Amino acid sequence: MRKTSGLTVLELVFSVGLVFILAAVAFWAVNPLERFKQNRDRERMADFEAIRAAIDSQISAGQILGTTFGIPSNTTGVGVSFKTDGSGWVPMILPGLSELPRDPRNGEQFPDVLKSAVLGEYQYVSDGKYFILRTHLEAEIYRDRYAQDGNDNTWYEIGNAAGMSTYFGL
Repeated sequence: MRKTSGLTVLELVFSVGLVFILAAVAFWAVNPLERFKQNRDRERMADFEAIRAAIDSQISAGQILGTTFGIPSNTTGVGVSFKTDGSGWVPMILPGLSELPRDPRNGEQFPDVLKSAVLGEYQYVSDGKYFILRTHLEAEIYRDRYAQDGNDNTWYEIGNAAGMSTYFGL
């Protein structure tokens, strides 16, 4: 009797099916789209911390807050400046920054963490006394950040205005 070695069709189908199942589970666990969202949100939060630190530094040095008269200035639109010489979307001289940052998805429409269609932008609002920086986040892991900052739970906000956006009536 001759003994043959090799895989039967059933064993081959079972093996390929098992590989596909493991690949699907691994892809679900890694979830690259969510990782991209998290990376963009981390960049947004780091940008805001850098801007806030530069603004706080200038305030402590005696510079007056650049005002937008309570109306948001933002990173989208024609002719937006990213300069730190006072002509940028944050109207202050900020020598601690080489350039004002822009949202990783600047000008693009995308669903935020609340599944609302939003525009990728950074906003600065100030009345000369208080300021806020605000943007939208994408990653589910940062959903709670909307509720931890100001009273407007549709924006991620940092700044020194009590109630953040609601202080300016936005």
